[in-house]
Amino acid sequence: MQWQETNVINRIIFAAGGTGGHIYPAIAIADELVKMNSKIEIKFIGAKGRIEERLIPANGYKLETIEVSGFKRSLNIKNISSALKIFKALKDSKKILKEFSPELVYGTGGFVSGPVLKAAQSMGIKNVIEEGNYHPGVTVKLVAPKADKVILNFEGTRKLLKRNDNTVVMSYPVRENMKRTGKAEAAAVFGLDGNRNILLIFGGSQGAHSINSAMLKCFKNITGSGIQLIWQTGNEDHDLVNSSVSSNRNVKVLRYIDNMAAAYSASDLALCRSGISTIMELASFGLPAIFVPYPLASENHQEKNARAVAEKNAAEIILDRDLNQKLESSVLRLLNDENKLKYMSSNISSMADTKAASKIANMLVEMVNSSKN
Repeated sequence: MQWQETNVINRIIFAAGGTGGHIYPAIAIADELVKMNSKIEIKFIGAKGRIEERLIPANGYKLETIEVSGFKRSLNIKNISSALKIFKALKDSKKILKEFSPELVYGTGGFVSGPVLKAAQSMGIKNVIEEGNYHPGVTVKLVAPKADKVILNFEGTRKLLKRNDNTVVMSYPVRENMKRTGKAEAAAVFGLDGNRNILLIFGGSQGAHSINSAMLKCFKNITGSGIQLIWQTGNEDHDLVNSSVSSNRNVKVLRYIDNMAAAYSASDLALCRSGISTIMELASFGLPAIFVPYPLASENHQEKNARAVAEKNAAEIILDRDLNQKLESSVLRLLNDENKLKYMSSNISSMADTKAASKIANMLVEMVNSSKN
């Protein structure tokens, strides 16, 4: 007989994978549920061969994987293989759910969430899907109509879904270990001067070649004006960038940034892509940004995310194709306008909620308890 406790969740499955932006919010909520019930049984379901195979066990949670992949958005023979995987993934998901018997299944919107939540819905298990991006992805559109709850990060996303009565707008959870420190202390981590302006440049774990290329053309003028750079290049561009700036003491070049909390805390402005996890981490640190949306993102969701933030006067946007023309002038203009930066910082901070994971965890407990009564 399985152990039970009232007013808590005893067993939950998270379907999360593909990117850190899908995984870390689920981990943040799982951590909150553990605080509420130390005996809780938590299992993650992810996709074989993806980043979750490393991240989830590293954060102390059990993971089972299923073989699943996303669909190409154009006619492609690979879609046949993807469709076959979906059928098998649905069958495998049902098997896992039957054996684990969760009280609730929570998905964070990546393609691995699709078969897991569809399985939960067919089995009558409480289920929740979360969509952080402004424009809902294919998986969310498929599972949202029959979900018990759909958590949205943007109010405007509601009008893009067929069903609205099961939606709730709540801030996207950010990792608890992302804590702000003083600027001088954080700048020292990178060997930079905390009394001067710092621009943080990054393009996700792989870097962003277009941002790196455009910055190479203007970094001398930018640093010549007294601005310092923390520049995360990704692996492919690292050697080229590093050799180009090696004699410049105002630039700290890294393949990856392990301590993103220090990087955010040290900086006055970010130049980056506009995935939702990036946006919400910036918001939690009150760091204004110039967003360069990834032009090949599905449904162009990164540009839609960026525009939703820019409408709040919390960020500016440069499209990929305009980088060479606009990058230098935009960076110099913003970093020489202290009042503008403060205004943008205040506005992006208003999007953050440091208690988001806790609020979502409490909502999930209420959902489970209502089904017990």
